[in-house]
Amino acid sequence: MKQRPIGPLVDALRANACAVAYLEGDGCLPLQVQPTGLKGGVMRLAASISSQYVSSILLSAPYAESPVTLELVGGAVVSRPYIDMTIAMMRSFGIAVTQDVHNENVYRIPTGVYKNPASYLVEADASSSTYPLAFAAITGTAVTVTNIGRDSLQGDAEFAVKVLRPMGCTVEQTATQTTVQGPARLRPIPSIDMESMTDAFLTAAVLAAVAAGDDGASVTEIHGIANQRVKECNRIAAMVEQLAKFGVAASELPDGIQISGVAGDPKETLNTPADGVYCYDDHRIAMSFSILACARGAGKQTVILEK
Repeated sequence: MKQRPIGPLVDALRANACAVAYLEGDGCLPLQVQPTGLKGGVMRLAASISSQYVSSILLSAPYAESPVTLELVGGAVVSRPYIDMTIAMMRSFGIAVTQDVHNENVYRIPTGVYKNPASYLVEADASSSTYPLAFAAITGTAVTVTNIGRDSLQGDAEFAVKVLRPMGCTVEQTATQTTVQGPARLRPIPSIDMESMTDAFLTAAVLAAVAAGDDGASVTEIHGIANQRVKECNRIAAMVEQLAKFGVAASELPDGIQISGVAGDPKETLNTPADGVYCYDDHRIAMSFSILACARGAGKQTVILEK
């Protein structure tokens, strides 16, 4: 966590008279925060790295001294579905955030006190659900995930429909449930924008590693994930490096990754990573490559290493 950037959020808080100090390197944790409270008024926040910054200010803004107008600046806003999810949750707890009709990057948050609803359904984690669904996709089996369906507000809940279905999977969804049946062989996706579900790109990348089309095409390009270079590690570079251990050719793009699926039967053509899969202490790399290991067939061991 000390490597993940938090500067944009600190800058926005400091500009609102909050006393926040870096205890080690500038731009990263750990922080020292004095309980000064939010003053309110106009707050400007760079949201091109993480929507989590936006959610944190939205959630705390009702307790500011005066109403907050939050303006998102500094380039394209990433993971907007998660901002929408935060606003929907706040509405369920009695705080109505409004979006400027002329500028979708401006939000107005009134002061107020959250009020507990009589009941509130907490969905399953859509990012984590991509792994069992990907298991079905890569093994040609069927998996059903409950509490994640077409009515989910989470961006990664679109993974089954926008990634797995174009790759040849049969996808069935109800409002609260998703079932995936994997095909005999996954198909590549020539180009896909995963900006709304950036954390799921690692899952898609390992599926692309074994995808091959009937026409001989094998290349999948994933775009819209530049912010994944500043997560627990540089996830794009990490995927290129670790995919190579399996004999999968991949390369970085300015905002994504290109993967060439292996030819032939993955059980025969995927290499054994001689020195194991290095995970950079990143749980999503570990989980994604555990899915790719399943494509190597029964009895073939793949070692997933810790940092």
